[in-house]
Amino acid sequence: MNKLLPIRWLSVLILGVFLLLSGKSWAAEFEPVSYTAYTSLFWLREAGVPEAAEYAKATGKQHLLFTGKIKNFYTLQPVNMLYHEMRYAALNQYIRQNGYKNVMDIACGFSSRGLYMARHGIRFVGAEFPAVAVYGNNYLKKCLKPDELKLASYEVADATDKEQMMAAADLMKGPVCITMDGLMMYLTHEQQASVLQNIKAILQKHGGCYITTDFSARDFVMDASKVVYGEKHAREVYRESAKVYEDIADADFDEKFFASDEEATKFITAQGLKVQRIPLFSQPITLYSEKGLNKQQLQRLDNMKNEKIVWLITIE
Repeated sequence: MNKLLPIRWLSVLILGVFLLLSGKSWAAEFEPVSYTAYTSLFWLREAGVPEAAEYAKATGKQHLLFTGKIKNFYTLQPVNMLYHEMRYAALNQYIRQNGYKNVMDIACGFSSRGLYMARHGIRFVGAEFPAVAVYGNNYLKKCLKPDELKLASYEVADATDKEQMMAAADLMKGPVCITMDGLMMYLTHEQQASVLQNIKAILQKHGGCYITTDFSARDFVMDASKVVYGEKHAREVYRESAKVYEDIADADFDEKFFASDEEATKFITAQGLKVQRIPLFSQPITLYSEKGLNKQQLQRLDNMKNEKIVWLITIE
């Protein structure tokens, strides 16, 4: 072979070999993984999601999130547990109810969705940066049985790179349900358009859909805050929650969010995609994070479960 190995793949190879040769102690001291990759896993574990607790244990990390640095952590805790579990469970429910056998989770971080899908006989591909992919595949090996492991993998794919995205999607046969839990709010509109074009290309080739709550994230967190604290304090709690992620990722969500649902819909349709808003849950579900909520909070939560927060996006 005369062609040089592309730099991105060479970096993956070097990182993989270095991890194998260096052992666990090196990995713990010098982990080239974004802190945000662990954030959702932390909240899912706190909520009581069993596979999240299992996955978190596989990481070997005592602190997935440095809670001591978060102002009013215990005020924000129930809201974030609800928000993260609802978006996780809503997409999982949609995938199973609609009979999908392939899931491509874009920028999934260390999500326990790979465990959930593999154990339900569904092929899972986590599209991530090289360091996350290397660690993620190692964590999957610790959690899954050999037959289950055949159904789950992390693949190196930058969401804005069409070639990488298509290569990851091509590992699956049949329609693909593309999922996303918390990426779009970190991207510029130009990057968002690039990601949507890549998703469109995959759907044109493989069929399927793209589902996310990213375009409703602001209202989603706000409504979760209302469930726990009522209308009066919801906005204050929302802003404190948003600041946690803005500080972690050095981002300003108000600059990245669309001004309205109509504006977001217009942006998506301009990419040649079709948008439909559907309820969080189409069938009754009990969340692990419901534990400890009082009667009034549970009533507000039941109402929220029927809100059209999930964006179902398909090709025209």
